[in-house]
Amino acid sequence: MTFNERQAKLGENTGRKCCSRKKSNSLRGNQAGRGRGHNGDHGSATQTKIYMRKKSEERRQAIIDVAAELFNEIGFDRASMAEISARLGGSKATLYNYFSSKEEIFLAVMKQQAGMQFESLFAILAEDSKDPEQVRTTLKVFANKYLHLVLSPEVIAVRRLLYYNAERSELGCLYYENGPRRGWLAIADFMKRAMEKGIFREADSWLAGIQFRVLIEAEWAEGRILNVITSLPPAKVKESVERALDAFYRIYAAEKN
Repeated sequence: MTFNERQAKLGENTGRKCCSRKKSNSLRGNQAGRGRGHNGDHGSATQTKIYMRKKSEERRQAIIDVAAELFNEIGFDRASMAEISARLGGSKATLYNYFSSKEEIFLAVMKQQAGMQFESLFAILAEDSKDPEQVRTTLKVFANKYLHLVLSPEVIAVRRLLYYNAERSELGCLYYENGPRRGWLAIADFMKRAMEKGIFREADSWLAGIQFRVLIEAEWAEGRILNVITSLPPAKVKESVERALDAFYRIYAAEKN
């Protein structure tokens, strides 16, 4: 027997006095029902928010996908917000709700294509060993992975596009601040730690990081960007990394007592 059923039976036995209790219980029941209704409304509102957020994320992803196709087809400079919105099937106003400019969309495209790979790459430099051999091994692993990533067809296509449009827009500066600069701050920090441990001589760690990158890319970058080099044999890459590390250590290795 439920609570209300018991109260109703009690009312039958006690007469008028319990009618007020029954009424009170009825009122509480109504209030509880309204509470359940409010909770239901709250749950519905939450579900609606989740649904809308999901739809918004899907729309944003659709913009990125359409823009990536367009950039690859006609280039960044010829692409426009109007063309992107037309292919997407919507208005420019909707497009601007998600991205403030074509440059911002391009950065999102770039981040999607290689962002996670670069984050994984620079995470290698979190290694904090005092062993000189381990430091060299870390740099060797990093350099090999770095070359295979930055010389991949997708990243080379982005670099060509950036070089071409550097004077036409702020794209180059935006890319540098959101990409290379952040990465090379990580390697400058690695160099600084190695200097503090006496593995490398004291010097400007930022400059050391830049020179390391230049030495690593020296045998490949220009030829790859100009499409003179079309393949990256792993054995050749490893050999070039060893040569680059030898040169770097001749410049920065700490003097032995």
